[in-house]
Amino acid sequence: MADKPPKITEEEFSKNVIRVAQLCHWKVAHFRSVKIQRQDGSVYYATPVQADGAGFPDLLMMRDSRLVIAELKSETGNTSADQDAWIKGLRICDEPTVKLWKPSNWDDIVLELE
Repeated sequence: MADKPPKITEEEFSKNVIRVAQLCHWKVAHFRSVKIQRQDGSVYYATPVQADGAGFPDLLMMRDSRLVIAELKSETGNTSADQDAWIKGLRICDEPTVKLWKPSNWDDIVLELE
């Protein structure tokens, strides 16, 4: 029986991917959501972005002439419709490598970033 992938949060997974990418000399951009508190005291989270940025992938990684764009999800996480649209559109572009990575893809992630 195959080993089950370790349970890891998306935040922990993101930190691990970023750490490996930077150790392998990739330049990394990650856009994080921020906590916003309304005047009535209620709180929500949003990623400040303009134009068509809703659902934009989590990471942009560049090294030499390569560009890798990756959406990261926990093992049980699912993409939103906006994320699906970005992934589909980016995958038909000529140059970038676009990935949807989960913790169980760790070996492939390391190979891609080495």
